[in-house]
Amino acid sequence: MTERLLSPLVFDFLWEEMRLGEHPYPLRVPSHGETMDGRMMLRAEVGKLMVAEGIKDQRGFVEPGVEHWLHVLAASTRSVDAIHSPGSGEDHVLALAASDGETGVLAVQSAAGVLLRPTYPEALVSEIIGLLPAGERGTQRAVTLSLDDALRTSPARVKVTASGRDEESRGRFGLRRGRSRALADRSAGDQREDYAVLSAQPRLRGGQLAANSRDEAGRKHRSSVLAWFDTVTGRYLNIARSGDDGHEWITVAPADTKTLRTRLAELLSEVSAAAS
Repeated sequence: MTERLLSPLVFDFLWEEMRLGEHPYPLRVPSHGETMDGRMMLRAEVGKLMVAEGIKDQRGFVEPGVEHWLHVLAASTRSVDAIHSPGSGEDHVLALAASDGETGVLAVQSAAGVLLRPTYPEALVSEIIGLLPAGERGTQRAVTLSLDDALRTSPARVKVTASGRDEESRGRFGLRRGRSRALADRSAGDQREDYAVLSAQPRLRGGQLAANSRDEAGRKHRSSVLAWFDTVTGRYLNIARSGDDGHEWITVAPADTKTLRTRLAELLSEVSAAAS
């Protein structure tokens, strides 16, 4: 079996029937049936539907592939999750790539339900990165500053084009009206100025990525979140970390598919080491 789409209704009742506990993040499948009686009636209907769709056989046994995939999602030893917005007006994409160490499964949720398909345990990162919309590497240089400075920095009043040039010059940083220059040509050293220009650019798309592991005692370990976003000047990643000085720091840097794959793989390695 190459893949299987489970409707929200089927996923809800099958997950409950298999007693798998809470739905794994970031999957969000609502509970159906407003009352206990209503849910009981739905359960009988869904049972017939699962037989008709081949998810269960005539004796009521769940198709082995589907059963195994759901068990892997519920009790994975390693996983990578993602939430992202493909663009204005489009539904968010929710995805989870999980492995039990021997096999892997990718779950992608949409309005139609949860699509399940097998994957290799070592391909979790690539599966998730492969779901991201295409995007060019950002043209603005990397910025690192404290969270306090970032919160105090107002977006610059500057218009930036897809070529990475500021064309409007009136703003708090003294940019001259009528000049057009590449962002990369701006004077170096003023991280807040660069951050102000970048934060002024409307977000076209964006999302977040994270890695998870589970140790032998069943304790879960989760990485920090790797955020990304697209603007007219390209794609950037956003990383938050605690510094040795006790302050929170953020880094916003240009990113492409290779960059995000590398960073996410590093996060998965870190949480896997924490669970060993």
